[in-house]
Amino acid sequence: MAVNFEKICVLGLGYIGLPSASSFATHGLKVIGVDVNYQVVHTLQNGDIHIHEPGLRTLVQAAIRSGNLVIRSSPEEADAFLIAVPTPFKDDKTADLSCVISAAESIVPCLRKGNLVVLESTSPPRTTVDVVAPILETSGLRAGQDFHLAYTPERVLPGQILRELIENARVIGGIDRASAEAGCDLYNLFVRGDIILTDATTAEMVKLMENTSRDVNIAIANEFSRLADRFGVDIWEAIELANRHPRVNILRPGPGVGGHCISVDPWFFVGAAPDISQLIKTARTVNDAQPQFVVNLFKRAFHLLGEMDDNVLEGKRVGLLGLSY
Repeated sequence: MAVNFEKICVLGLGYIGLPSASSFATHGLKVIGVDVNYQVVHTLQNGDIHIHEPGLRTLVQAAIRSGNLVIRSSPEEADAFLIAVPTPFKDDKTADLSCVISAAESIVPCLRKGNLVVLESTSPPRTTVDVVAPILETSGLRAGQDFHLAYTPERVLPGQILRELIENARVIGGIDRASAEAGCDLYNLFVRGDIILTDATTAEMVKLMENTSRDVNIAIANEFSRLADRFGVDIWEAIELANRHPRVNILRPGPGVGGHCISVDPWFFVGAAPDISQLIKTARTVNDAQPQFVVNLFKRAFHLLGEMDDNVLEGKRVGLLGLSY
């Protein structure tokens, strides 16, 4: 049986939470957008936005003018709660879940029987069942019995977020089948891509696997570039020729790995299971060292031009194309 949603509370108004809140609002839901950052709340309440994403300003302002999107600093009672807060890593490279924990704790006083809670923040496996569920159950309600609990990873590209939120396939994992189906009912309100149901831990792994596999593939390309440099081989030619094989698709090496996710998410596997994630850790080490390799290439080029000082790059102007990542 489909769950009816009239009001949703979105916790975290960043690059995922704000577009999601606005998308739900423009599709008829009453949305409470919540952020603990006073400056974010103040900016949005005064008709501006704090992040740059094509089309987002227009969408947010229209949602607020319609009365369907209201900005607050704390959650209110709703039919569904969506957690979209940051999950960086700590100095020891383990996941910092403090924002997820705080968001879940803030929901407890508002949680009612029949509600749906969805975690979207990228998280280590079992965060939904081992971290979020016990916090929510301090309300006296039982996850899977009294309220639904699900996890769905965001899978969007900055600069294309509004389009990809709607068009991309969505994986929704519940702590039980009913929770997954409730999540499907919610996202069906605006998602046009396929919605695939699974369990919460599988959904958590899906996001981490997507970005970790990319990180590992980038690492082998970057390591090939160092090997080619050692042996005097043109790496671009070598990759082009290797990719002539019908079952080979080597990526192009670069100066490292950037962005919000690919350089972070693999550490969640390493932190959760260090004994069985050696390859993942090695890939991170390779990619983190790639910028220094590129700097050394610059130094060598200047040495070939006769400038032998080890500080040869000091005072030089370097052009960077593609600075955002």
